Amino acid sequence: MDNRVYWIWLQNAFGPGSAKPVQLVNRTGSAAAFYKGGVGLWSNFSFVSDKELTALNTYGLPEAEAALEYCLRLGQQVLTPESAEYPALLTEIYNPPAVLYLRGSLPEFSDALSIGVVGTRKASRAGLNAAREISYQLALEDAVVISGGALGVDSEAHKGALNGRGRTVAVLPCGLDYPYLMDNAILRREILDSGGALITEYPMQTPVQRGAFQTRNRLISGLAHGVLIAEAPKKSGALITAKYAVEQNREVFAFIGEDEVAFAGCIGLVEDGASRVRTAQDILKTFAGRRKRTRLLEIEQAAQSIQKRVKVRTRSGMLSDSGTEEPGADPDAMPAGLSEDARKVFGALDDTPKHASQLESEAGLTAATVLAALTELELYDLIRTYPGQRFTKS
Repeated sequence: MDNRVYWIWLQNAFGPGSAKPVQLVNRTGSAAAFYKGGVGLWSNFSFVSDKELTALNTYGLPEAEAALEYCLRLGQQVLTPESAEYPALLTEIYNPPAVLYLRGSLPEFSDALSIGVVGTRKASRAGLNAAREISYQLALEDAVVISGGALGVDSEAHKGALNGRGRTVAVLPCGLDYPYLMDNAILRREILDSGGALITEYPMQTPVQRGAFQTRNRLISGLAHGVLIAEAPKKSGALITAKYAVEQNREVFAFIGEDEVAFAGCIGLVEDGASRVRTAQDILKTFAGRRKRTRLLEIEQAAQSIQKRVKVRTRSGMLSDSGTEEPGADPDAMPAGLSEDARKVFGALDDTPKHASQLESEAGLTAATVLAALTELELYDLIRTYPGQRFTKS
């Protein structure tokens, strides 16, 4: 039996947003062990309600297995806390989802900075512009933009990330195959085509239900290292995301425009300790130390891998291990030890600085592969690095 079946069974009983499935699994050792314990075990937990006990009894493994097979046939990925692809950031929150349904590719959140960008659906021009431009700037710096796929600020955040050739993730308040907000159907397709992801806690054709947005909002903040509220009046659902961010020990940022009424919620956040921002750099500098440590670690790991297969070299040709030039070395030839990926990236470079995201597109490689290739080229002194992750041939 696929262990995901037990998690789907658990989630059906307790519902999306509940902290109980993970708590029960932690106490019993596994989802399968909890299932096999039967009513005698389940009723020992005082926090399991009578309604939930009934649900555990009436929805069986055959139904859960059929649900898993249905999702897989539709091309969805089904992740549980036991899955290797399950986002590690979500394991830090109080109520991590028992099951996640995914289309597309989730980034490695441990390797990249991720920022949630949310706000009101009926935003002003200032708020929409801020969401789009800041998300664009974040994408240029390889940050992942997380939002909710809704109209208004959410849409502009996703569009800004896409314009910056970055990765963006939309967290939906319904099933992946439910016809949610068809005005944004094209946007969701663009997110997938760009290498991003659509993700939800809701199975199959689940429509938007009461409380779904609050349940969804905790995942936006949970998947992010920090959350930007681009616009929120005094009473706004976006402020719930900020509340979750505080509870999850995430950084909270707020943009404030000239209209004090439209941005009253953002003003209140700043008064309560949130950081006021005007550009993406205001966010990035908060995480500068973390990003620098991550970048150095990535370079060190790539360098160790490369050095296992390359010889000592000079700009004019290859050297032997003793340091003497090998016979027949061509000063204009590419180093013999250079990988094929590094050659592709080098071929995409010229004398005009290009951002790493542009090289991904032109070389037809993933972000991680381009990073490793650039590191390799740096070791050969074949490229020059500029601020903002831009590169030219040396």
